[in-house]
Amino acid sequence: MAKIFLVLGLGFLIGFFGLLKEKGLKINAKLQTVWLMLLIFCMGVSIGRNGEIIGALPSLGGKALVYTLFAAAGSIVVVYLLTKAFLGKEEKP
Repeated sequence: MAKIFLVLGLGFLIGFFGLLKEKGLKINAKLQTVWLMLLIFCMGVSIGRNGEIIGALPSLGGKALVYTLFAAAGSIVVVYLLTKAFLGKEEKP
């Protein structure tokens, strides 16, 4: 776990102090995409090999759908309320 925080901290410092120039930022963005795709692929392989997860997919899918709907609805309500609270009182010119 310490290695993860060390690498995260190092990346933060490089970004904070602007040590990567435009070309380095473009390379970084491409590398992020490649490593993210590799991570998602590896997770898919792990899930596909796990018989317990495959057997539980119908119930997991239903729970995921419920969580998604509540998260989306909650986000919409909070944004609506914050918009009314902070942007609803603007004066018209």
